[in-house]
Amino acid sequence: MRNHSHRRLLLLIVSLAVSIITIIALLSLTTTLATYDILAEIRPLYLLSAIGMHFGAWIIWGSRLKLMSEFVGGEKDLKLLKSLKITLASYFAACITPSQFGGEPVRIYLLNKNGFTVGDGTAVVFGERALDVVVVTIGAAVSFLLFRTVLSQNIILCTIFTFIGVCLCAGVAIVAYGLAKPEKAKKVIDFLFSKFKLRYRRLEEMKEKVNHELDNFYNAIRRFQCEGKVTIGLALIFTLAFWLAEFAIPSLILLGFGADPVWIYSIAAQFILLIIVAVPTTPGSSGVAEVSLASLYSALVAAPLLGVFTVLWRLIIYYTNLVTGGVVSLKILREMS
Repeated sequence: MRNHSHRRLLLLIVSLAVSIITIIALLSLTTTLATYDILAEIRPLYLLSAIGMHFGAWIIWGSRLKLMSEFVGGEKDLKLLKSLKITLASYFAACITPSQFGGEPVRIYLLNKNGFTVGDGTAVVFGERALDVVVVTIGAAVSFLLFRTVLSQNIILCTIFTFIGVCLCAGVAIVAYGLAKPEKAKKVIDFLFSKFKLRYRRLEEMKEKVNHELDNFYNAIRRFQCEGKVTIGLALIFTLAFWLAEFAIPSLILLGFGADPVWIYSIAAQFILLIIVAVPTTPGSSGVAEVSLASLYSALVAAPLLGVFTVLWRLIIYYTNLVTGGVVSLKILREMS
């Protein structure tokens, strides 16, 4: 337990250090006299709306967790406040782990502590992630192709974005085919693994694990198709609402600075950013998130505003999750002890 706490503390320190150093570098590179003129005309109402939108996204996620938990757990009743606490605690773990993968085990663990079996908790979290993957993959596929118009003068980047967009579209088509023809999808996976069997000894174990997870996925899908069409429909609406609420935050920040909110391209940039930060690099994607956001928005936002815009976005999206999630996590630990 002590080693686990030390590891979390180390991840937190690394995450904060990388994020702060990146922010200072961005501010030093982009701040000019024009930046101070922009700050003098700031409109606080829009910035407060951005913060409120983020808080609203918390409630939406908590509501989705409550909805799916009660469906999977049958008669078990998960109060919205408790669901929100579980969500915020998982945010803290996500903020200090690469690719933000740490949130899922925390939600499973806390659902188990609230009367759900580990299997039920895993099914809920897997369902959440499946919905997120569907929405984000489709959105990212469209966004990479859409964002090419912003990068039309850079042939290399335009080509890369086109390639990624096409690959994501193909991925969506493959997943859709796999849902429609699960047995054929498993045969394709077995075929792919067989091609590498001679080179990697552990591939057989990996193949069994992948097939096991696919079986769990298809079982969950069949259950929702038979019993939970309304639940999955509402959960999908919550998922769309959550991501749109989060993706509206950069545009609200821009409105607060009196700049063009570039709604469509801003949402596209957020989808692209999600794909970038999904690559496991630094804890909480610190540094990577800031640099990637600044790079994507450099074609949409005036240079003197770019650094301040990135800092405010990171404060709202990341630091509120980190601080609030940390406080809630400590409270939950005290209640459990």
